[in-house]
Amino acid sequence: MIGGGKGKGSSSATGSQSWRELAGPRKKRVNSPQAKKRRQEKLFKLVGAFVLLLALIGLGIWGSMALKNREEPIQISTPSKEISQVMFETDGVLPNRWLGTVLDLEQGTTMMEADIHEMKRSLEAQSQVVRASVERVFPSALKISIEEHVPVLRIAVPGPNGKPEQRIVSREGTIYKGIGYSRATRDGLPFVQPFQHSDGSVQPMQGIDHVAELLALARQQSPNFYKSWKVVSLEHYSGDAEMPGEIIEVRSSFIPRIIFSANSDFGQQLDRLKVIRDYVRSHGNQSIERIDLSLRGSAAVQYSSGRISTY
Repeated sequence: MIGGGKGKGSSSATGSQSWRELAGPRKKRVNSPQAKKRRQEKLFKLVGAFVLLLALIGLGIWGSMALKNREEPIQISTPSKEISQVMFETDGVLPNRWLGTVLDLEQGTTMMEADIHEMKRSLEAQSQVVRASVERVFPSALKISIEEHVPVLRIAVPGPNGKPEQRIVSREGTIYKGIGYSRATRDGLPFVQPFQHSDGSVQPMQGIDHVAELLALARQQSPNFYKSWKVVSLEHYSGDAEMPGEIIEVRSSFIPRIIFSANSDFGQQLDRLKVIRDYVRSHGNQSIERIDLSLRGSAAVQYSSGRISTY
């Protein structure tokens, strides 16, 4: 009989035919080194992404709070101190008070606010100044150094009211007021009668450095006689010492006119002048009107009597 056979077509759930067994065998977790490594990498990526997300959220919150709470700009540079001292030095005679008339340095100005380049330009624009140096000396001082013109002569120029005023002439031919010079210094400088250019002007004054050599040599050789030099006339000296016939004329209280050649050796001419002066003194100190030292190899002397002699 169909279905009557014992043990055929059995559907019993007992024994090895349970549902767990029918579902198949359970998969085991792979624990190889490569698998462990892959799992670790995946974990690190998840943790890293989480940390980055937290950082971005925190940065956004901080930026938002900073923008809301900021009232003043953030200062990046170090604060600059106020200028508390100005160190002033010069190789000439300009006094400390002169500096305040040139530079308008307001109280409270800081070291970095001070425009040292503009200060240098302002100082060098002054006619008595050759060069100027302005330096910052941290933490709170300025150092200003001045190189001044060297006085050689003085000149009378028309003043604002029409009256003549004295000015100083430097070796470079610069004419300036001469701030800080003593009266003795001014009085020790001969006046100059300048060369006039074709248009009637006296500037630029050229060749003054060459005239200064004559004056310095005369002062060195005969200081007492040099004190009698009152006027240096450049009427016939254009400033070109190489041009033939150029002369420098000196007018002194002892000898009214002494004529030097501008293109001959000053030392030789001064030596000849001394010989003539010694000779005249030894022969009764006759009055001399004019000594012309510009002649080649000799000198012509004109006495007050009208007599002319050569030496």
